[in-house]
Amino acid sequence: MGTIFSSAAALFITVPLLFYILVFTIVKQLTRNHKKALNAAIYLTTFVLVISVHFLIMAIWESSYLFVIILFMLVTAVFFTFLHWKTREEIIYGRVFAGYLRLNFLMFSFFYISLLLFGIITRAKNLIFSV
Repeated sequence: MGTIFSSAAALFITVPLLFYILVFTIVKQLTRNHKKALNAAIYLTTFVLVISVHFLIMAIWESSYLFVIILFMLVTAVFFTFLHWKTREEIIYGRVFAGYLRLNFLMFSFFYISLLLFGIITRAKNLIFSV
């Protein structure tokens, strides 16, 4: 049982798009609501993307920058909350948190794709020039 769980976790961390599709499909089948399924998939996949970016950074630079990632997320949360307060003049915590998770989903999707391409290009360049 532990092997199945660790294999699934490794698969989803390696390819977070599969996790997004799985969550979306399951929630869509359970609720029959496209918007709820989309939101649930985005919110849950955000955490998987953060972990994926961390492991991509570890694979590329062989060093952990988890503290920097968490610090970046905290600074983003403060900035996002401040921006929400300036525009709405009232902080509605549910909306702020939902918007913050969506913003993180977009940013970490971009980071994931960028790091994936950077890693592939770097490894290919190392293989070509080491021969």
